[in-house]
Amino acid sequence: MSTFPPAFFARNKDDRARLLASNGFSRRVPWTKNLIAMEHCTFPYIKYLESSDTLHEALNHLHRYGILFLSSTPSEASAIERIANRIGPLRNTFYGSTWDVRSIPSAKNIAYTAQNLGFHMDLLYMASPPGLQILHTMIASTRGGESLFSDGLNACYAMWKKAPEHLASLCTYQVTYRYKNDSHWYQQDRTTLSHPIEFDASGCEIPDLTRSDQEINWSPPFQGPFERDIGTKDSSQNGKTEAGLSALRVYLKAAKIFKAFLEAEDSVLETKMEEGTCVIFDNRRILHARKAFDSDSERWLRGAYVDKDPFKSRLRVLNEQLGIPKEEG
Repeated sequence: MSTFPPAFFARNKDDRARLLASNGFSRRVPWTKNLIAMEHCTFPYIKYLESSDTLHEALNHLHRYGILFLSSTPSEASAIERIANRIGPLRNTFYGSTWDVRSIPSAKNIAYTAQNLGFHMDLLYMASPPGLQILHTMIASTRGGESLFSDGLNACYAMWKKAPEHLASLCTYQVTYRYKNDSHWYQQDRTTLSHPIEFDASGCEIPDLTRSDQEINWSPPFQGPFERDIGTKDSSQNGKTEAGLSALRVYLKAAKIFKAFLEAEDSVLETKMEEGTCVIFDNRRILHARKAFDSDSERWLRGAYVDKDPFKSRLRVLNEQLGIPKEEG
């Protein structure tokens, strides 16, 4: 006969308790721009670097809401490495371990132009896209160039409430992402949502304890031709079967609704990232975009990636040492 202390049952009484006991995390919360006001998600750079309490608060905020900002970051190229290393090692890609975002004449990648850049996530054409992205504003003397952020989890919540019949297609239809440029060719097929998703009455995501976190895949600027689930070539109509074309139409309708929720005015946090501002966000949840800017002026951001595993490890250790912050609501 096995004997269990009362604390065991307290830790496992429901999904929320089991999530805290097994992972050491609180639940993720969808947000609109009114909930995620800048003053509530900005932390001083020096405290982030030097205070375990501030780092603990900041990383829990990053887990729950997917985004945070650092203020008064020094204009030093190495500052972004110090910021990243508080979480975990830098993720190296073909851009390097850190990289610069500046407009370049005749650039082949839209990110290095002064043009409007629509909502997207980075490196979805790789087998393992980075979990966190860090952007540090070094120079911001441009007219325009405002940064835009939208919570993909909130778009899922809006669909779950208002158009649940379209969620299935986002979980099953494969979209191709491709980067073919400058002697590189990366390509992956992904569903828009990694698996079905549900929310509780308070609007919090109900975690599926049998799976990893919901991962959202949305990056139209880096999308390639559809390669899967558009039918076989055993029928007419340009080599695609009616069943395949029907699945494509269903997906495109669902994607149009998802895009509308992502880009709704109350969903978008818009900010002009001034010099000394740094943003850290979940690249598998938060969409980012940029408005066009005057190419005659200068805009320079330093960038880096950190994988999700080091982030979760750091957060678990901090929560074990300092406690898991109490959830609101």
